[in-house]
Amino acid sequence: MLYEESDEEIIALYKNGKEEALKMLIDRYTSSIYNFTAYLVGKNNAPDIVQETFIKVWKNLLKFDIKKASFKTWIFAITKNTATDFLRRKRTLLFSDIKKEDDDIDDNSFCENIPDEGLLPDEALQKLQDSEFLKKILEKLSTHHKTILLLHYQEDMTFEEISKILNKPLNTVKSQHYRAIIELRKLLDNIQK
Repeated sequence: MLYEESDEEIIALYKNGKEEALKMLIDRYTSSIYNFTAYLVGKNNAPDIVQETFIKVWKNLLKFDIKKASFKTWIFAITKNTATDFLRRKRTLLFSDIKKEDDDIDDNSFCENIPDEGLLPDEALQKLQDSEFLKKILEKLSTHHKTILLLHYQEDMTFEEISKILNKPLNTVKSQHYRAIIELRKLLDNIQK
């Protein structure tokens, strides 16, 4: 940790007028928020989501109630919601662009131009050790499954913390985690074939 003070102590400092305390929180969480966001929306879009997250934190920190949730849970919930909103807007724009171009596409020419990206077994094994490859595998997961896996394995959050972030019952999060693992294994098995 960058500072010895707990999140609660830093928030108390901020609420008591010490505005530099916000910088302490930003310094503490920027890296984690960026890494989480980069997996959800890509590295190019992550800085915008991180910035938007911290703007929302700044606007709402005085109203934050430490008795209702930990700061870490709260900021990751804000991040997840901000990333989800971004993906919704992006998907809406993408579908509107596709609809406009739909009449101009010849289905046969599209299929003929898809490259064969199959991997030989030894290539798949080598690629599993490549972090960029793992990122591409994660991109194939649904956003919800990816979110659960990243929060649990990358951010070391408990299922209880994740259930608060996602606003879902604990057992639902556990079963969705299980489904995410199954989906990830299927993706990896398909690559090795």
